Amino acid sequence: MPDPTAADPSGPDPGGLGPSVAGPSVAGPFPAGPSIADAVALATRAHNGQLDKAGEAYIGHPLRVMETVGRTAAGAGVDVAHARMAAILHDVVEDSDLTVTGLATAGYPSEVVAAVDALSHRDGEPVERYLARVAADRIAVVVKRADMADNSDPVRLARLPAERARELAIRYAGRRRLLDDLVVRNNAVVRNNAAARRQPENGPAAGGPQDHGAGHERS
Repeated sequence: MPDPTAADPSGPDPGGLGPSVAGPSVAGPFPAGPSIADAVALATRAHNGQLDKAGEAYIGHPLRVMETVGRTAAGAGVDVAHARMAAILHDVVEDSDLTVTGLATAGYPSEVVAAVDALSHRDGEPVERYLARVAADRIAVVVKRADMADNSDPVRLARLPAERARELAIRYAGRRRLLDDLVVRNNAVVRNNAAARRQPENGPAAGGPQDHGAGHERS
């Protein structure tokens, strides 16, 4: 994801204090039969040579996010293995030449590919649209919350100039609130739609003429 130490505060949500170099080319054979270990290896290749602004290997960020997700995914009701895999891969599409299609072709589970796609920023995309897409994917929500927690970790922010650290802390707090609001709204829509599907219609007896002006409206 973009480097928050250089990004415009109104721009895309940064990740992991951002790589300080351009993403490398990692084109070539994908791991066969991907496991968590395969995903870690792929992410390590994708982020090879990338450093955060503290001068540490960038791969540390997705590794920490994956560790957090390993503790939180079950409580959120999502598959832990899929969530951990999405966590370690959540920046690879933005920071290297890997693509969502490539991940699918490599055999990564569709749930993982969908979450990585949701978590990947589009050029010029407003943050509200980005977070709305994240909010619609349960695995992506778990990963994004862990991502935001790592990016706003006071220990990590303390490595930055004080003013920049305050700016990022405020930004992440606002975006976390927005994400939470979008998740609540999305869940309400899902519940309402499910209730509407379960609600019987007050129509005529079977075989009789259909009167669409009476009874409940069709959804």
